[in-house]
Amino acid sequence: MKKVLIGAYSQIPAGSPPPVLERALESVFIPMLTYLHSTDDVVLQLYLSSFLMEWLEKNHPEVNMLIGDLARMGRVELLTGSYNQSVLSLLSPKDRSNQIELNTTWIRKRYGQRSKTLWCYAQYFNPIYINTLALCCIDRVIISSYNSICEEEYLKEPFQMHELGKGVQIIPTDSSVGSLVRQYALSEMSFSQFMNKIKTLMQECSSSFCAAMINLDQLCQGGITASQTEQLFALLLSFDPLSIEEIDDPNEPMRRGYLEAGWYGHDCQTGDLSCFNELFVKDESLIYLYGRFTSMLESARNYKKDKDVRKRLELLLRKMSHGGPYVCDANASMLRSSIRKLVWRYIHEADSVLVAVPDYTYPVSADYDWDDLDEYLTIGKNISSVVDAKGGSLSELTYLPSLYNYGDTFAPLEGFGTSQSLHPPVPGTKQRIFTDVFFERPAGIYEYDKRDETSFLDMGRSTYDLSVLDRRNTEYLAHAVCSESPILGSCLSIDKHFKFRQNTVLLEVTLTNHGDEVIDCMYGCEMPLSVGSKKLVTSFSVMEDRKLIAYEEGEVVVDGVKSFKIFDEPNNTMITLVSDTHFTLLKEDYSIDCKTIVGEEQLYQHTLYLLAWPLSLAPGEEQKHTLGLRLERK
Repeated sequence: MKKVLIGAYSQIPAGSPPPVLERALESVFIPMLTYLHSTDDVVLQLYLSSFLMEWLEKNHPEVNMLIGDLARMGRVELLTGSYNQSVLSLLSPKDRSNQIELNTTWIRKRYGQRSKTLWCYAQYFNPIYINTLALCCIDRVIISSYNSICEEEYLKEPFQMHELGKGVQIIPTDSSVGSLVRQYALSEMSFSQFMNKIKTLMQECSSSFCAAMINLDQLCQGGITASQTEQLFALLLSFDPLSIEEIDDPNEPMRRGYLEAGWYGHDCQTGDLSCFNELFVKDESLIYLYGRFTSMLESARNYKKDKDVRKRLELLLRKMSHGGPYVCDANASMLRSSIRKLVWRYIHEADSVLVAVPDYTYPVSADYDWDDLDEYLTIGKNISSVVDAKGGSLSELTYLPSLYNYGDTFAPLEGFGTSQSLHPPVPGTKQRIFTDVFFERPAGIYEYDKRDETSFLDMGRSTYDLSVLDRRNTEYLAHAVCSESPILGSCLSIDKHFKFRQNTVLLEVTLTNHGDEVIDCMYGCEMPLSVGSKKLVTSFSVMEDRKLIAYEEGEVVVDGVKSFKIFDEPNNTMITLVSDTHFTLLKEDYSIDCKTIVGEEQLYQHTLYLLAWPLSLAPGEEQKHTLGLRLERK
């Protein structure tokens, strides 16, 4: 007799906007749970993210009560996982066990079940988990055995796995079911086709065991309705699913197997990665974010004095271990600025806590992005920033009253969404603030594309000599020399003097021709900012003839600008850029197109503001520009 296990899971992460949650609630959760309540002798394995469970408790307590009733009746068996949806391999063993225990305790207190089965966020598994699972009294792991990188499937029946003397039961889910759900999510088949194929697959399964785990987020992504959800689970539950305890045969020994470290199932986009950790080799923004987290982890754990401060730091460390920014699934977690901003918020809050602690020296320099160059953290009253030798630029710019990082400018790797922007940045590169670029004039700014290395000299990839000028770490000097470039035609030095004040970043740029030839081109200073906006297209205003003129185009070039303003409405913050000389301004929004739980979306990443001046220098001449970037509450 074939043993069947039916389950469902949702991995909606913290930071997701309300429409995502409401869409999943109305189209999937309510009809699925209502059907379960009205049906006898069925069992559903269910994993919900802690963020989703907390949101239900706060906004829809009746749904949480329904889950609790189903759990008490034995119709739902809840799976545990990492509380903050961390990718467990990115954490220390102690933090792994804390994450699992927190989630298990939450489930026990709210729903009255002690879960002993783990669901791995994003279906990333590593054998190093097994010792942690033994400490947390976790007996089983439900996960697909289909390796999404190698496109190979391991065992299809439950097996016992051992690592360093500890054991856990691996329950592999049916890869074909996951593949069908994925195809439906991407609109590669209609709902009726999907239902027919699921029915055929379940009926014709030749194995003695079949575990079908349904990705609820992908069902929403495919546009499922409430009535269709009820039809789907009526079909699945008609195959008489067992409880997880009933799949073992006490008269037969459990077969042995070994599931290697890998990214499993059909939940996530993997691009051309050869493994999950290659993200931290290829994507500069994610390298930097994770490096910032690990550096904060070390600094916070080194603080030993005040118990209340340590407790607050531990809470922030747990929250910033969120794995959403590293995963691109049906929720497009990696591409949602709100999810990354949430992690940055916790990092900056922890910065502020450690800086304010007496008798503790918070490190102001560290190699956050693992490029063997130290970055410098400066924290003032209202602004914090990180000065980077790469490009002689700013890697972060945070307005502390709102804890909003305007430097979270993301350009994902290829294979993680597409962009309709005319001049997108190089995939996987970190976009830093105040990087230098040189290009031909006069038409270069209208065809601005740094990917064209024959027409553009991008100094953002170059390493500047960076020095601290004062003991308070509020002034820095970055120096670089361009000795060979067909665009410049001569030797040019760049000196950038950063001054950080209460609400303002001042930048003095000095360009000097040290060669024997005349330099005649355009000089640009890039200012990519991730601006909070209630609209997809961001706007800015320029003072013209004593009138403030608003520009609301996604891409626009404005001549003769000396200052402009950007209003960040969600954070109630005014950003003002002032120059001592007139410049030409190029503004271009950068967003990613992808299909998510709520349908086709354009997900805003950042806006490029390029300030450009004509550069004409005879041998020995220099040109100076002074910029002031001010952030203040409106």
